[in-house]
Amino acid sequence: MEYPLEIPTKYIIVTGGVLSGLGKGIAAASIAHLLSSKLKIVPIKCDGYLNVDPGTMNPFEH
Repeated sequence: MEYPLEIPTKYIIVTGGVLSGLGKGIAAASIAHLLSSKLKIVPIKCDGYLNVDPGTMNPFEH
């Protein structure tokens, strides 16, 4: 049984402020769509706040 060559994992990180959340989502989805023709894409959302719920914060506190 032959196994395909294993491609090393690579990451594309899209960052920005809370007010540009829609733009980040559209950009990340567009990049994933372009890459998905030959690659396996797994989106991961990460909020970089320790012990704070960013959904309840004032956008100008970030």
